[in-house]
Amino acid sequence: MKKQNSLFARKPAKSPKSKASMDYPETLEIIGLSHEARGIAKHNGKTIFVTGALTGETVRYEISKKHRRFDEAECVEVITPSPNRVEPFCQYYGQCGGCDLQHLEHSEQIKAKESLVLDQLQRLGKFNPESTTPPLSGSDQEYRRSCRIGINQLMRDGTPIIGFRRRGSSKLLQVDNCPILINPINKILGKLKAVLSEADSCKEITHAELSMGDQQGAMTLRIKKPLPESLSSSLQKLAEDNEFRLYFDNGQQINAFGDEADLSYQLEKSETQIGFKPGDFIQVNASVNTQMINRAMDWLDLKDNDRVLDLFSGVGNFSLPLATKAGSVIGVEGVEDMVQRAQNNAKQAGLNNCEFYRADLSKDLKALPWYKQGFSKILIDPPRTGALEVIKQLEQHQCDQILYVSCNPSALARDGAELIRQGYKASKFCVMDMFPHTSHVESLVLFEK
Repeated sequence: MKKQNSLFARKPAKSPKSKASMDYPETLEIIGLSHEARGIAKHNGKTIFVTGALTGETVRYEISKKHRRFDEAECVEVITPSPNRVEPFCQYYGQCGGCDLQHLEHSEQIKAKESLVLDQLQRLGKFNPESTTPPLSGSDQEYRRSCRIGINQLMRDGTPIIGFRRRGSSKLLQVDNCPILINPINKILGKLKAVLSEADSCKEITHAELSMGDQQGAMTLRIKKPLPESLSSSLQKLAEDNEFRLYFDNGQQINAFGDEADLSYQLEKSETQIGFKPGDFIQVNASVNTQMINRAMDWLDLKDNDRVLDLFSGVGNFSLPLATKAGSVIGVEGVEDMVQRAQNNAKQAGLNNCEFYRADLSKDLKALPWYKQGFSKILIDPPRTGALEVIKQLEQHQCDQILYVSCNPSALARDGAELIRQGYKASKFCVMDMFPHTSHVESLVLFEK
């Protein structure tokens, strides 16, 4: 294969010394990928993280930042390409900060993520899952059903900028179409600039949150003060012409401008509808979300005498499917509005064996009535910070199974080590390709007594 210029090549931030003066070689051999999707190289015992490089490649590079224990670099030319290197499909790749791995063949991305998680579990958590099951994955394009889009205005001429942050910068890159967004959101993205260009100013809008249910979507604009009626009406027309409804978020509350959206999604092979509101957390990848729920149901193998605790339950994404098989389900969530949404979803589904409570899951739960009742199985779906505080409190229950849904391998390693200390074994593991072409990786681990 011939030499290739790197898509990530750019002038590095001040590099005070040449590579020669630092006794650095002109090229580097890449021996692996970091959890941030950067190539890993070694020189004189020091690690160098190289953006845009892949395992097995020989690259030319420029040092961008120096640290005591490691250095950072930018790949400027690929001398010997990896056989798994591919041409990115997005015109903004390398400039936009959203994707990290479009230059790596998709199936190889999943393999790399699986290896990275297993490495962290062994290295940081000191445990290895007994079995690894096939990854969960779907389409690697047009998969994302929610996103945040930045909005700004050029000072020199007032031209609106609508897009995502540039790689390694807080500045926005104008993006007219994003291949990983589902088509209805892309339609809004492509037309929003034209609407804002007709206004005298759009400086009062900082960003837009776009989310799509099965039938309708919501376009929520974060505003610093109320917009002129004419601009609001134009934005409302844009939204409604594309099966969205317009909302404004003033930092205190989110209000619909006109009719509210009918936001919900139906889980495949199920009649269960999950309703949500703008601002609620939902899994962005509908296909992988369905596969994740199905695998959770399979691994937990629920019986009608099981009492299940669903921690960080949100709007009931796991709780409702679990309740169709278990005897009872208790969902616990930190956001009161989402607790109310989950209760409504259970009522609409005719599931009377669900109860939902609000609680701060970083605090002591032992005095709470629902906690004292005991559980046979527990599902934990925490944020990136993990769930160490609540896991330490679960020891008294000694339940049969704990299913951990992870979006942060290092938090999973730490929390998993605590469960191992409590006498559990990590019996099953898989990664989930919830965010193709990014460095983000989610995984499932089943802990059993």
